[in-house]
Amino acid sequence: MDYRWLAAWALGVLMVQAASAGSKLQHEEGKTLSCLLDGKTLWTLNYAKEEGKPYFHPVCLADGTVLTWLRPPDHTWHRALWFSWKFINKLNYWEEDKAGKSQGASDIVDMRYEEKDGAVAITMNLDYHPHGKPSVLKELRRILITPPDADGCYRMDWRMTWTAQGEDVLLDRTPLPAEKGPSFGGYAGLSVRTVQAMTAYQTLDSEGRQNMAGHGQHARWLDFSGIVDKATQKTAGIAIFDHPSNPRHPTPWYIIMSGTFGYFSPAFLFDKPHTIPAGQSLTLAYRVLIHPGRGEKERLAKEWKDFAATK
Repeated sequence: MDYRWLAAWALGVLMVQAASAGSKLQHEEGKTLSCLLDGKTLWTLNYAKEEGKPYFHPVCLADGTVLTWLRPPDHTWHRALWFSWKFINKLNYWEEDKAGKSQGASDIVDMRYEEKDGAVAITMNLDYHPHGKPSVLKELRRILITPPDADGCYRMDWRMTWTAQGEDVLLDRTPLPAEKGPSFGGYAGLSVRTVQAMTAYQTLDSEGRQNMAGHGQHARWLDFSGIVDKATQKTAGIAIFDHPSNPRHPTPWYIIMSGTFGYFSPAFLFDKPHTIPAGQSLTLAYRVLIHPGRGEKERLAKEWKDFAATK
């Protein structure tokens, strides 16, 4: 495999190499890939083929504090930090039945990775299809992960390309209330479900909107933070940045902040469905920033500019 793209990208993380001196990768073939920092899990990619959809859990701060929640009882198909379409050609690929199966199948074909200068490049191929039938959509997914910097922040750059196979592919979501849908319509895509212990949720977007004022609104980025340790009142958060090359940029956002239900997503399909013509592709790129403390607008704005300059 040609990893020159990784070598070029890794030049941008040379300044944080010292912070990764205590890190190492732990790979369980066909199941998980984890990054350990000073003996504590920083993140784990779960990619077992029986899972169907790959996901990251736990996603942690550099000190080991967990920020994500896997399969919460209210929505057992929520997979911490993950990507899923809702409807593909009218089949549901999002929700799962009691056996953990969706109407449409998401197959993890393979996973490869490379480590260089403390950065990890992950490449995956996925197939989407009705059960027992050929693929209607193929995906090439690349995720580039930096080690934590001096401030304890680290980044996951996601780039996903979906190619329609022998027919047009319609990507859709639960309709919005204006379309005679339920109050919760509009979700699908890259998603974060925050850890059960998180309290005092706070969101901030690129336009200065806070909390539910940002729901359904378009913004270049959105940060979701909260208290992750009641005893110490320690705060932490996760931000997602929408690349300017993405169709429909700046993206709408989907937000839930209720009780132990902390969730957010750049909702590419929020306003309307999208069709990928047969043989053509759709590419989306996002940066996920994991950080201690609350999100600060100036620092997040600079982070978006840095990400926007990448190709």
